[in-house]
Amino acid sequence: MYNLNRILVPTDFSVHASSALEHAVLLGSEYKAEITLLHVDEFIVSPLGERGIHQPFLEAYQKKKEEYLEAQLGMLKKSIGDKHVAINTKVIPGRSYKVIVEESENEAYDLVVIATRGLTHLSPHLIGSTAERVVRLSRQPVLSVQSRPRHGGKVHSVLCSTDLSPAANVALSYALSIAKQNDAILYVLYASELDKPEDSSDIRKRLPNLEEFHPEACKVKVEYVFDRDVEPSNSIIRFAEDRDVGMIVMSTHGRKGIRRVHIGNNTAEVVRQSTRPVLTMTHPIHKVIFSRPATQPHIVIRSTDEHSGEVL
Repeated sequence: MYNLNRILVPTDFSVHASSALEHAVLLGSEYKAEITLLHVDEFIVSPLGERGIHQPFLEAYQKKKEEYLEAQLGMLKKSIGDKHVAINTKVIPGRSYKVIVEESENEAYDLVVIATRGLTHLSPHLIGSTAERVVRLSRQPVLSVQSRPRHGGKVHSVLCSTDLSPAANVALSYALSIAKQNDAILYVLYASELDKPEDSSDIRKRLPNLEEFHPEACKVKVEYVFDRDVEPSNSIIRFAEDRDVGMIVMSTHGRKGIRRVHIGNNTAEVVRQSTRPVLTMTHPIHKVIFSRPATQPHIVIRSTDEHSGEVL
């Protein structure tokens, strides 16, 4: 079962990052989860990797920037409105993707919600380097989003793609939990390549027992879908659009079992091209990716629950 108690939301204050926050707030409200807004300050990381430069003009700039960041984070909190969600804020220096991955693992967040694009305003068919690296390297589940929530954020259907390998089937536990929580239909999609024909009856024999992945799987309406395409990712994206799927859930790796530092081609293409929120996760066997800390002591801007007035 997937319990969602703490959500990490990286932000660069772009419109796309604000959309990611909207998704996180809806999830936080539904699951009663706490949200942490994280901004990574890359300015004080020099090309040579040196830190702690203390020239007066840099210190003055840093002070002004801290005031700016506090104001920006404050405005983001106010934009949430009357949603009863606890919000914390953090500013941590370092390289964006390393800080996000390390923070999510060290603090054991249940989910990272990240926009596939940021201030660079990339094409809708391209994914930002930070988002791509976070999806590829994070051991925590990552929800990648391209746009604002649809249908008020209600997930009416979930699409879980799997090649039926143990690594890919990890996604079934998450998909079943989300479908159960939202009383949504779950589509389990097996997509094969055109040059590798497979008989549907043979595929059915390999289908896993869903109760092994969720104790209440029998309460979830499940529909199995078998499809073929030049690339399985095409099937996933097309099906999600045709059925207006609320969320795609898939593992970052499949039967090929490639190393964690490489993301599966199908997952990469779906995250890059799909207009739907895509929840990805890696197999628990994967270890911490960074051998030494990628972050320095961080700045925690004081955060309060705007409804209770309690300092968080």
